[in-house]
Amino acid sequence: MPDAARKLEQAIRERAYLIWEREGRPADRAEDHWWRATNEALHNSDAQSDEIVEDEEKILIGRTDVNMPALLTKDVQGG
Repeated sequence: MPDAARKLEQAIRERAYLIWEREGRPADRAEDHWWRATNEALHNSDAQSDEIVEDEEKILIGRTDVNMPALLTKDVQGG
C-alpha cells in the first residue's frame, strides 16, 4: 500500500474512532462512523488538518502535541 493511502486510511480510522467516542461508544454504528469519517477525509482534507482537536482526543489517537498541564488542571477548581 502506498504511503499516501496508508496515511489516508489511518486518518479515517482515527476520525471514525473519535466519532464513535463522541457518540458514547455504540456497538452497532461502526459502519456509519467509518463512512462519515471517510466522507470527511475525502471532502474536507484541508479543513480537517486545521481542525481544533481537544487534548483528550489527541491522547486517544496517540498525538504528542498535548498540552498536558492544561489537561491535568482542566477539571480542577482554581486550576
